[in-house]
Amino acid sequence: MQTPLPTSPRRWLAALALAALGAAGVNAHAATDLHIGISNRSLLGLPILVAKEKGFFEKEGLNVSIDYFAGGVPATAALIGGSVQFIDAALENNVKAVKRGQPIVSVANLQTDFAGAVIVRKDVSDKLGRTPTVQDLKGLRIGTLARGGFADVSTRYIVADAGLDAEKDIAIVPVRGADRQLTAGEAGEIDAAFVMEPWNVIAVDVTRKWDYVLDLTQGKGPAVFQGLGYTTLQTTRDYVKNNRETTDKVVRAVIAALQYIVDPANLDDLAAIANEEYGKPGLDVLKLSLRRQAHTFSPHLSEAALEKTGHLLLASDAIKAPVPGYADVADTSFKPLWDSFRPLPASR
Repeated sequence: MQTPLPTSPRRWLAALALAALGAAGVNAHAATDLHIGISNRSLLGLPILVAKEKGFFEKEGLNVSIDYFAGGVPATAALIGGSVQFIDAALENNVKAVKRGQPIVSVANLQTDFAGAVIVRKDVSDKLGRTPTVQDLKGLRIGTLARGGFADVSTRYIVADAGLDAEKDIAIVPVRGADRQLTAGEAGEIDAAFVMEPWNVIAVDVTRKWDYVLDLTQGKGPAVFQGLGYTTLQTTRDYVKNNRETTDKVVRAVIAALQYIVDPANLDDLAAIANEEYGKPGLDVLKLSLRRQAHTFSPHLSEAALEKTGHLLLASDAIKAPVPGYADVADTSFKPLWDSFRPLPASR
């Protein structure tokens, strides 16, 4: 039975007012659309992916689209240009941006330690007849990501630490996308690579076409890669100033995702989510990779982490002294949200 329409002008006005209030209520609860960039297609982006897939963004009233980039440099450019509002990228990208006078700030840490490795094609290591070392990279082509990004800077640091000259003793080859590095190696375009999880596990344990030179996830290699504030959630200072409530929501959702990631009870679900996103390498390989790096996920960004990142950048000649101060890089007004995180024991 249809409700009779109001006949008097007063009733018409009342009906229109109620309709307007209803529309306003709907609009007040409309989701906020956001684009979040991830600097490469690897498990580096897991906190953002989990926040989206498990509904943590939706719970905060956010409709998030994920955009992948071929390294931190293009991701940072997109953030400055406004095509994304946040990025999941290496802290060193934030530091370099601040040195350039760009007002980028980290509002939460995502991973404390670098999770990945330096690997070399198995046919190259087989010729050595022993476990390859960094010194064995001399004369080889090493695949990284964007020139000037974390993979590039880290590769230069690692070879210099081993007594090699990055400009003379090796050839650094930028590869557009972490998921393409193994393909480039199998095509004979590179001999070795600096890769992020899970690509090292896929390369060594699944394809068996690569060997480890340095398993950095497991603490091998230079100590600078442990506790350097590997990846952070970054935005611009203007965005925080003009959209504080939305930024709080994003940080809360990401911390909820970090809490979900470190809980061993969620390993099977995390592997299933990652398997769909990263080309279905297999649940077992992703479980192995996730267990290896579970200890690295935390929202706390420390001054010590910035010191290590600064050392990495100075030693690889990526920046000149002085290193930006902690207050220039990290927005500690979000610390009460960071403190809501409860780490769970995780085996390394």
